Amino acid sequence: MGFRTGLLNARGQITFIIALAVSTGFIIYLETLDTEARIQGRVATELARQRNAPPVISPAIDARVRANLQRSEEIYAAEPDAATARAALLSSLASAVQLSILKPEDGLARAQRVIADMERQTGDIPPVLMSALGNAAVAFPTLQDRIASLASAP
Repeated sequence: MGFRTGLLNARGQITFIIALAVSTGFIIYLETLDTEARIQGRVATELARQRNAPPVISPAIDARVRANLQRSEEIYAAEPDAATARAALLSSLASAVQLSILKPEDGLARAQRVIADMERQTGDIPPVLMSALGNAAVAFPTLQDRIASLASAP
């Protein structure tokens, strides 16, 4: 049997080896594209877009949050040292900002005022105020360090 006849008889095996080499090369090429990182980037971008989009809320909830914000500001103005007044105002500010009822910078300025009042006074923080501080920390990330120091104070 000659070389040519051997090649003709092994053509199936040769085709398989060539297909295997081509598919391996294609797989290596796809791996170098780093598709997982691109997909993760797209997902992160979409999540950020959704977070920044104003939530759709019913008019009844909008009106209720606005009324609660106004009422909590009135109560805080009357009793700025009361823990429940502080908790109500911080929670209302956090809700109003997260629902795009209040501009983030306006809510931040008001929350900073409450936090500054709390920093001037020492004492035990009741659980209701601790929960409100948690809400404020989520709504106002720039205040997280100050809130953490308040929460850890004896």
